[in-house]
Amino acid sequence: MNNEVGIQELNIQPQAGVIGVFSRLNYKAWYAIAEFVDNSTQSFYSHQQELSAYGINDVDISINYDSDNDVLTITDTAFGMEIDDFARAVKVDSPPEDKTGRNEFGMGLKTAASWFGNVWSVRSTQLGSNIEYYTEINIPEMREKNINTISISKSLVDASSHGTTIVIREVTKKIGSPRTKNKITELLKSMYRRDLNNGMVHITYDGDPLYFDEYDCLSFRNQTWRKELDFSFVFDGQLHHVIGFVGILANGGFGRAGFALFRRNRVVVGGEDFNYKPDKIFGQAQDPRAHKLFGELDLDDFPINQAKDGFVWDDGLEEEFIEKLKFQIKEYIEIAKITNKDRAREEATSQSVSDNVQSHVQETISHSFGSQSTETEPTIFDVPRESIDSEGQTALGLYKEYQIEQNNLPEEIDDKVRDYSIQIDAATKCIINVRWTKGSSAAWIKVDSSEDGNSANIQLNINHPFFKPFSEKEDFKMVLEKFAIAFALAEMRVKKNANEDGSVSPSAFRNHINDYLHKLSTEE
Repeated sequence: MNNEVGIQELNIQPQAGVIGVFSRLNYKAWYAIAEFVDNSTQSFYSHQQELSAYGINDVDISINYDSDNDVLTITDTAFGMEIDDFARAVKVDSPPEDKTGRNEFGMGLKTAASWFGNVWSVRSTQLGSNIEYYTEINIPEMREKNINTISISKSLVDASSHGTTIVIREVTKKIGSPRTKNKITELLKSMYRRDLNNGMVHITYDGDPLYFDEYDCLSFRNQTWRKELDFSFVFDGQLHHVIGFVGILANGGFGRAGFALFRRNRVVVGGEDFNYKPDKIFGQAQDPRAHKLFGELDLDDFPINQAKDGFVWDDGLEEEFIEKLKFQIKEYIEIAKITNKDRAREEATSQSVSDNVQSHVQETISHSFGSQSTETEPTIFDVPRESIDSEGQTALGLYKEYQIEQNNLPEEIDDKVRDYSIQIDAATKCIINVRWTKGSSAAWIKVDSSEDGNSANIQLNINHPFFKPFSEKEDFKMVLEKFAIAFALAEMRVKKNANEDGSVSPSAFRNHINDYLHKLSTEE
C-alpha cells in the first residue's frame, strides 16, 4: 500500500509551450517507443551487478496501447530511479552523467512522451529504496497557465519494489490499427534483436512476446556464405571502427536483404523493409544483390542524431564508409549477383560434369592400367580411404584457416571427390582422390601425397588464369584431370627414388610423366 510522505517542486525548464513543440518532431512511432525501451534496457545493463545481488538476472518490458481510451503504457522491471535520476528524466536540458549508454542525450523520455500525447506521467522506484516517485506533465494545462514547475510526490513502498512506469494519455499519434501495430512490433523485434536473443531482456507488446528469428546464410560451392568483418578507417582525423558480418541470404527477399546498422547493440537503421542499401553496393531494387546480400554492422564510433534513427554523416563520412565496406565485401557482392536460376544451373552442371569426368577418366585408367575392382583387399601398399579423407580434410581445414587469417577469400573447395584406384604394377596399387577448387590461390595444382607414395589428394584450381578460359568445357576438364593424375603419379614415383639428400632427377620426372601420359592417352 502506497503512503504519500511528501511533495517536491521541480522547475523543468523550459515552459510547457516549448515542451509542446516536441509533438512536431519528425519521429516515427517505433523510434519514439524505442526511447522508452532504451531507458529500460540501459537501466538494466548499467545495474546488472546490483540486480544480480537480489537474484534478478533479467528484465521485463511491457508496452500496452489502449486504443479505446487513447492510453499508452510502458512498464519495466529494471533498476528504477532515485530522485536525482528521476528529476533528470523529466527535466529538459539535463543529460545523464554517463553518456556511453543508449540514453546518451537524456532527452528521450520527455521528447517521446510529449510527441505521443498531451498528458504523461512517470512513476519509479529504485531497487533497495522504499520511496516511489511520481509526477505528471499536463502540457495543455501548463501552457494555459504559463507555468514550468511540476510536483514530484513521494510515497512509501516495499523495498523490494523496482522499475519504472510511463503512462501517456490523450494520445495524439494513433497506433491502434493492425497494420501500424504489426509494423511497430516487427521493427522493435529487429531493433532489439540482440537483447531479445540474449535471454535477459523480455519485451511484450499488448501482451504478445517479441522475438527475432535470425536469417540463415546460403550454402553454395561447398561454403556457408557468411564473413566476419572488422576494419577501421580514418575520416577527418577521426578513427572509425566497423565490426559485424556480411552474408548471403539462404531465402532471399527484398525486405530482409540489406544491412542493419547498430550502435551500442541497438539497431539505428534497419529492420525488414528498412535495411541500409546504398546503391553502390546493392544496385537498383530489381538487382539480385538487393534481394540476397545482408549483414549486421556495428558503428559505435559514428555520430548519431538526437532521435537515434540515423547517423550524422552527410559531410562525406557516409561515402567513405561505403567505399571501405564495398572493398571488404567485394567477393560477396559478386556471389550475390548470381540469380537462383543460375546458381541451380551451376550446381547441377557441376555434379553432372564431375560424374562424367570421373566416368571417362576411370574408363581410361582401367583400359591403360588394367581392369580394377573397387573392392580390393588392403595390402601393405594400400592406404585406407578413411585415412585419406581425414588427412585431406585436415589439410583443407588448415589451408582455409590460413586464408581467413590473411583476410582473403578461402578457396572454394568442391565437395565432389572423384576416387581413382590405379594398379601401377602387380605389387603396387595407388589411390588418388581429385577435387576441383575455385579461388584466389596462385597454384594450379596441389598434391598431398602419403609418405609411402601410394596415395594422394589432388586439388586442381580450375579458376587459375591459364585454365579459366576453358574451365567450363567438359572435355577440357577430362584432359586436365588425366594430366593431373599423370603429374601426381610421376611426382610420387621420383620421390620414391630420390637420393639420400632428397633430390630428384628432372629428367626422371619428365620420363615418368611422359610414360603416364602415354598410358592415359585416349588413342589405342
